[in-house]
Amino acid sequence: MKDRDVNLLELMDNQAEVEQFFYQILEEVDVDHEFQNNDLVSFQVLPAHNGFEMIISKDDRLVSKLTEANVNFASDESKEKFEKLKEKHPAVDVFDTDNLTRVVPVEFASFEDLLSGIHAVKQPLQIHGVTVTTSLYKQDARYYLVLHYQILPDNVAPSWDEIKVQLEAIDDQLSLFYEFGKLSPVGADQLEQAATPIIQQRAVSTLTKYFQ
Repeated sequence: MKDRDVNLLELMDNQAEVEQFFYQILEEVDVDHEFQNNDLVSFQVLPAHNGFEMIISKDDRLVSKLTEANVNFASDESKEKFEKLKEKHPAVDVFDTDNLTRVVPVEFASFEDLLSGIHAVKQPLQIHGVTVTTSLYKQDARYYLVLHYQILPDNVAPSWDEIKVQLEAIDDQLSLFYEFGKLSPVGADQLEQAATPIIQQRAVSTLTKYFQ
């Protein structure tokens, strides 16, 4: 950070500069070209006693497992600033490791894009060991499909490898929606509070029934 004359806490206030900085780092470290331009990449920055550690991964669930609980903050002030950053930039694709739920809001620019995304799935949303409910919202002429996944493991105490298989199956399904939409910049909680609800719980099955 010193070599780049960058203050991370100040940098986080400017989204464009954040993206430019992170992808510049990615370009430098990705010497084997494992991260292609069309990959969904997760970044997580964790404060350490002598600076920051950056984790870059294609698996944002793996990144989410590494939290500030495992990090030694240099001071109470650093921890307080980090907490404020979390509040200012809340997670959108949320995986609850305790309840094994994952909530993902997908934004579509038009109703036609929404229908195209649903038709791209070409099959019921069921994934083995996973239940899903879908709700549809509208705000500022855009449509938001919120997918609420519940993982139902075969074992009482499933391993992370078992859970990861189901998370990857969810990713495969989401990739079809992302061909016509994108991960919403607005979280599901915010949509529930501010957006107009159109269809609750069974949005995909309802739209499939009437718009085949």
